[in-house]
Amino acid sequence: MKRGELVNSACPIDRSLSEVGDTWTLQILRDAMHGVTRFTDFSKHIGLATNVLSARLQKLVAVGIFEIRESDLGNSHEYVLTEKGRDFHTVLAALRQWGQKHLFDEDEPMNRAIDARTGQPPRPMTLTAEDGRELTPDDMLIVQSRAADPIESAVPIETPRRHRH
Repeated sequence: MKRGELVNSACPIDRSLSEVGDTWTLQILRDAMHGVTRFTDFSKHIGLATNVLSARLQKLVAVGIFEIRESDLGNSHEYVLTEKGRDFHTVLAALRQWGQKHLFDEDEPMNRAIDARTGQPPRPMTLTAEDGRELTPDDMLIVQSRAADPIESAVPIETPRRHRH
């Protein structure tokens, strides 16, 4: 599947990647979650060429992840996360936890996120079934229905895992 076709895919992961699926965009969103709102601050923190940063920010506005507001300073504007953008926090937290677990040696410095109120790290994220079981990839099947339809009307998608069940 070509990158441009991701936006029309029935797969939510494909569609998500079409909006936020590159390193620069993820870094912009990470910094926005930590309060960065101004173009110059994104540029300074990420070190991204201004033309690339401008294109990424324009796209994030176009897809409804950021909205533009006039700055309190009056001579510029700010990129403010919308509800859709703020909802991406959980995705970034999952990436952070995966990276912390798998990509650092014990003696390496690592940035960590902690609860501002308690000073403790958040619990590790897991997928949990309605009955409380932790779900692994082996527990998951992919089904398809219209977004508005109840899950009971969904039809299983043919995948290698489905053939094993």
